[in-house]
Amino acid sequence: MPEELPREFDPPLERCPICDDAGIAPYHRDYRGIAISRCRRCGVQFMNPQYTDAYLAAFYARYIAEEYPFGPEILAVSLQRRREVLALIGQHVPVGRLLSIGCGDGIELEIARQQGWTVEGYDVDPATTERVASKLGVPVYSGDLCGLRLPEAGYDCVYMDQVLEHPKRPQDCLREARRLLRPGGVLFIGCPNIRSIASAWKTFMEKLGLKRRNRGRHYDTQHHLFYYSPGVLRRILQRHYGFRVLLAQGDPLVWKRKLPGRLYVFLRHRLPCLDSTFRVLARREQ
Repeated sequence: MPEELPREFDPPLERCPICDDAGIAPYHRDYRGIAISRCRRCGVQFMNPQYTDAYLAAFYARYIAEEYPFGPEILAVSLQRRREVLALIGQHVPVGRLLSIGCGDGIELEIARQQGWTVEGYDVDPATTERVASKLGVPVYSGDLCGLRLPEAGYDCVYMDQVLEHPKRPQDCLREARRLLRPGGVLFIGCPNIRSIASAWKTFMEKLGLKRRNRGRHYDTQHHLFYYSPGVLRRILQRHYGFRVLLAQGDPLVWKRKLPGRLYVFLRHRLPCLDSTFRVLARREQ
């Protein structure tokens, strides 16, 4: 990770960005002095105040890597995870047109295309997206996602893996995802689980003052602005954004050199609280 940029912040938020409720309250503060608020209505947690647009643009221009940084063995396992995720999506919607929001280095685009999808991508850094588009020969957009005027009801799947924790306005991403999906199309979201057993225990100990070293490090406030759990994201999608959640599972990110065993996978799929990340698949209602 590059050396940290000088931090700049917007004024504090007074309403929940997700559900627009005024019932927000201070919840936690990490070792870098970053304050976390929580919405009493929908349960989402978020950095408050948040970084400026200029800070985030500079950060992500240095953040996105086009070469996998963890070596060929871990890359092979990571690719297999992505194939399995896309195969899971294919069980719930016919293979068709897929938009990957936060496509980064384009790995998901390449795998999805191999599985028969017609693919397009989006990410925030224009230089990176231009290089990925040139390498893969597919449309990859940057700029204001909602201002791109992509076709309404034009996609069978909108794919957001490790994305929804990053933007300042995730509500815009969710509204746009629903607009872009055809009725019956599916939204895939993978993101960190702030209510995993490990994260919840750390927060509990920190609030009691029994853990002071690296307080709140599990929030990853260098670049994560919002913090979800499977239950919170399920409620958000169904109550506020017109989706029906089909599944909410643990989804361990791969840092090992071999695929996890079947029992390991089974338990983490069935008990998302065991895992530091989770995945949700939701269908756009009519």
